Amino acid sequence: MQEIKTEVLLLDDEEASLELSRQAIARYISDQSIYLATTVEEAIDILQERQIGLAFLDVELKSSDGFSFCQYIHQKYPKVKVVILTGHVDFGAKSYDYEPFDFLVKPVDLLRLERTFSRFAKRKKEENASRLVIETSTGFAMLNMYEIIYIAKNGNICEVHCTDGQVHRVAYTLDKLEILLEGKGFFRTYQSYLVPVARIRQVKSTAFGTSYEALLDNGTVIPVSRNKYAKLKEFILQHSMRL
Repeated sequence: MQEIKTEVLLLDDEEASLELSRQAIARYISDQSIYLATTVEEAIDILQERQIGLAFLDVELKSSDGFSFCQYIHQKYPKVKVVILTGHVDFGAKSYDYEPFDFLVKPVDLLRLERTFSRFAKRKKEENASRLVIETSTGFAMLNMYEIIYIAKNGNICEVHCTDGQVHRVAYTLDKLEILLEGKGFFRTYQSYLVPVARIRQVKSTAFGTSYEALLDNGTVIPVSRNKYAKLKEFILQHSMRL
């Protein structure tokens, strides 16, 4: 397997276990790109200073709750993929409550680790292929389309709302953004809104029944015009979803 180009964080408070995991990871990542931590505090410093793509976390730490740290990374560094490490298979069920990228039992099996890196490489390739470069009011931004929650027209500009909480103000018209995103799973639910249908969790009529609204996976409610409802339903069904 080719060496993967990314920076890796490895957190384990047992020195011997840390070194064994480092040796295993070094088969796929250059030593210079592996950053070691024995405490959550050290790991946070590394996350702040480096462009970590993949974090291997031992969740059985003596002085900290590894699962809470996993949740912290999801919130503060949503682009980082988290792999949970543990010496106990029984932790598997609990770990998936924290939505890790993968779960590995120590000592790390090399064939199993290769599968982890293969999945990571495939995911990065998909994400790179789905990047959207847009001009903003201060320069330009490279966005992954999976990071977009919705796009809304606000006066003469459009606002791109993203999963990290950022709102990018762009000079493009909504018509142009709709063309740029054609074939990428986006739908114009209303004159002023463009939404990735994968984020829609529910569509229902408004209180007075004059129009509809879509509930997104982050709790945002987006208007859906009456004349777009049937087209939206058909669009979702075509993307193997059910309304």
